[in-house]
Amino acid sequence: MNKNTYIVLLIIIILGIVFWVYYLPKKETITGTATVSTLSIADDTSTASAVLAGAKTVIWQTSNYPTNTGVNINLIRKTSDSPRQFEIVRTIAVDTANDGQETWTPQAGENLDDLYIEVTCSNTYQFKAGCQLSGDALKVN
Repeated sequence: MNKNTYIVLLIIIILGIVFWVYYLPKKETITGTATVSTLSIADDTSTASAVLAGAKTVIWQTSNYPTNTGVNINLIRKTSDSPRQFEIVRTIAVDTANDGQETWTPQAGENLDDLYIEVTCSNTYQFKAGCQLSGDALKVN
């Protein structure tokens, strides 16, 4: 190969690197602490079968939350008022889409007065500035 061939190859490599860096997907930057707020729990009246099954819709809101990162939804039981303490009964959804709502059908015994719903930060994402709950868990009934 002659000198001109090496120059052309070098130019192609340099252009390839420039295009790769320019078109490389930009990493999402989240500033501040991500928050998750459980807003409401309502009876699901979208279909007759949902009404008969006692389905509920959990509604939440997030802020400073990364795109395409889900949330977790837990059913918890209040064990103490002072200090206010809860224990997890079961996880309703893990890493569910952060679309602001999830329909849930309570199982037998999950409509008791001491049960609450909390929407929490995903365990599959590392929040650099942290993630916290904004507001309290909401009563199932």
